[in-house]
Formats: sequence, C-alpha cells, structure tokens
Amino acid sequence: MRFFYLLLLISLSFSSPAAKVYKKVNPDGSVEYSDVPQDEAAEPIKLKPIQSITLPPLPKTSAAPAPAPKPFRYESIRIVSPKDDEGIRSNNGDFTARGELKPGLQSEQEHHIQWLLDGKVVSGADSLTLNLKNLDRGTHQLQLRVVNFDGKVEIETPSISFHILRVALGGTPAPS
Repeated sequence: MRFFYLLLLISLSFSSPAAKVYKKVNPDGSVEYSDVPQDEAAEPIKLKPIQSITLPPLPKTSAAPAPAPKPFRYESIRIVSPKDDEGIRSNNGDFTARGELKPGLQSEQEHHIQWLLDGKVVSGADSLTLNLKNLDRGTHQLQLRVVNFDGKVEIETPSISFHILRVALGGTPAPS
C-alpha cells in the first residue's frame, strides 16, 4: 500500500510543476498523499523542481534521393532447335522446338513467353519448350519472344525458317 502512495506521489510530482502535494499520517501509522488537504493534519510537502533538459534541434539532413532502379533487361534470347533453315523429317508432323533465355523469365514482373509460328501466336505455348503436332509439310517460320503484362515485347529472336519433311503418299513424288 505504501508503494501505491509513493507511486501516486511521484506521478503527481510529474503532472504539474505548480501542483501541491499534501501528506497525512493516519492514527494507525499509514501515510496518505493527496493534491488536496484532507484535514488540518495534512501538511504540504515541498517538491524538488522537475529536472528537464532542452535538446539542441536535430540537424536537417537532406536525404539524397535513392537512385532510380535500373530497368530490367534480358541479356539474350535464342531458339536452340530447330536451327535456321533446318530440315526436320517427321512423317506425322510432330516435333519439339526449344528456346533459351538469359537471365530466366521474370514472371514476378508479369513477363511471359510467346511463340509465333508462321507469324501467328501459338496459344498455350508459355514455356521455352514448344511441342508442335501434325504440322503440314513445307517451310515454316518460327519466332520466340518475351512479352510484358501490357503486351509489349521485351526481347525477341529473329524469325527463323525450318522445313517439315513428310512422306507424300499418292500423287506425284515430291521434288528432291
């Protein structure tokens, strides 16, 4: 209980420098502190002035603007297979094209892979491996690129040509 009164005394001493604190000793020996006198037995206590310091103002620092982050740029992109002007023998017209991208795809920047076959986007082709099925025989164009979320091309390969060689059944033989 005495601790409570001491705590009260301390908190009252910090509340206002002009506040007065009174101390009263009860008949049972307990001590009460108050900011208003309870009766004639309460005697005012002279408190020491609150010690305070004035800190110098903080120097104004002009924070140098952080350098703008360098925009991300891919180093290279290429079609690994097929090679330009390569003939691919595939009687069912199936083959796999592969690409390479350095550094890897920045999907957190919402970039994605896009393959173009004969100038048209191949739907569902979203990796560096492209599986093509039942391609017509003849010459085709292939291109690989990285596109951002706005549809803007970040980097692309030149268009390459490749030739699907399929057996022609019936009719006249294919020229050699």
